[in-house]
Amino acid sequence: MFISPSSLPTSHPDAILIRRRMAKGLRLFALLAVASGVAVIALTAGRQTLSGLAGVRWHWLLATTALWLVAALVDGGRLAVLSRAGEHPLTLGRSVSVIYIGYFMAAVTPFQVGGLPLQLYFMNGWGANPGRASAMLLIRGALFYGVLFAAAPLVAAILGPQTGLLKALGMYVVLTLAFAGLVILATIAFRDRLAAWSGRLGRSQRPTRLRRLLAWLFVQLEGLGAGLRTYLRRDKLKYLVSATALTAVFMAAVFSMSATLLCGLGVSTNAFKTMGLDLLLCSVTLFVPTPGATGVAEAGAAGLFTMVCPKYLLGPYILLWRLFSFYLGAIVGGFLTLRHLPARRNLTFAAGTEVRTPAAALGGDPR
Repeated sequence: MFISPSSLPTSHPDAILIRRRMAKGLRLFALLAVASGVAVIALTAGRQTLSGLAGVRWHWLLATTALWLVAALVDGGRLAVLSRAGEHPLTLGRSVSVIYIGYFMAAVTPFQVGGLPLQLYFMNGWGANPGRASAMLLIRGALFYGVLFAAAPLVAAILGPQTGLLKALGMYVVLTLAFAGLVILATIAFRDRLAAWSGRLGRSQRPTRLRRLLAWLFVQLEGLGAGLRTYLRRDKLKYLVSATALTAVFMAAVFSMSATLLCGLGVSTNAFKTMGLDLLLCSVTLFVPTPGATGVAEAGAAGLFTMVCPKYLLGPYILLWRLFSFYLGAIVGGFLTLRHLPARRNLTFAAGTEVRTPAAALGGDPR
């Protein structure tokens, strides 16, 4: 979506209205989270649960906390590296803030798509042009999928003989990634054609709903291609390579937490298999309509992690896994959002800026 400066209202959007919407989404998120947690505990707890929790190994939980901090810093680092391609690089602290604001907004909006406008607003306030800022966020998400696609054969080998559930989820992820890859290649190869189709549909005197939908789609794809081509230029390629390496480190830290948490509960496990299950589950829950994938993530975890965790500890494990994989990020993001969001002042973009919001950049989950 391209928004010209003249089409932006003088108050875009209203800070008080944003706070009200966040409060409403937060109430729904909290209700779903509590209900899901209670359901998981009720369905998995047994006589051995309390005695099992008595054997908690705290050093492994401390290791999980350390991995969470490493993941946060590395994720901020890769956004900071991508910002070097622009005129106003972001500091590490501001990059981390942008990412965790996205986490929080993912928790309070359906399909986890509410973070982008607010992220663009903050990045614009720190000097980044909204068009280039949306490209940064887009590439950050695309790198996650790229590394995931590259790791897919290794994950399949680690998981070994698969159940029907694993096969279905794996096929879903592969088809989704393949489709995303084809779309990315199309945006690069057919740039001029997309622009021509978009202009032709936009000039229609009596546009039908289908024409408007297609025009919107072609504009999104055109914006996606523009962001990708920025980082494929020879003088910018080094930032893409560095960010890709940081993405691999980030993913290793994030998905290692599922294994260290099991060790913290005193469960002997195949660390690589646990990480593979976590990666598969994360890939699926990125496209779930509930705020923060709440409810669906817990149900999926109960179905998958039963392969590596005894049932009587499954409930506490899933709660800890959600705490470190999402809830902590949402809590930190909530504090950062309230800190940076004006109490009453309207939110405005700097004059002369153009806002580009490619559809693929709308994912709220920083992974």
